[in-house]
Amino acid sequence: MDQHQDAPVVENVAGNRFEMAFPGGLAFASFRRDGERLIVTHVEVPTAFNGQGLGSRLVHGIFEMARASGRSVVPACSFAAAWTRRHPEFSDVLAR
Repeated sequence: MDQHQDAPVVENVAGNRFEMAFPGGLAFASFRRDGERLIVTHVEVPTAFNGQGLGSRLVHGIFEMARASGRSVVPACSFAAAWTRRHPEFSDVLAR
C-alpha cells in the first residue's frame, strides 16, 4: 500500500466521479449532485488492489474535499455508508 500513499483524490466534474490514480490502476467513486449535496452511488477499486485500503482512502478524500468546499455527502452505496459509520469525525459532512 505504501506505493499508493501519495495518490491524490481528484474531482472529475465532467465525469461525475472522484478518481484516485495510482501505479497499476484507478479507483473511482461515482456521484450525482443535488445542490450542495454529493450523492455517492458507487465506489470501485480494481480487483487486484482490493483489501489494500484504497477504497477507504478514496472515500476519505471525498469527505475532505466536500468539507473544504462547504458541501455535504450522502453515502448512497454500501461501501461509503460503512466507511462513514467507522469515521464519526466526518459526521459534520454527512447530509442532514
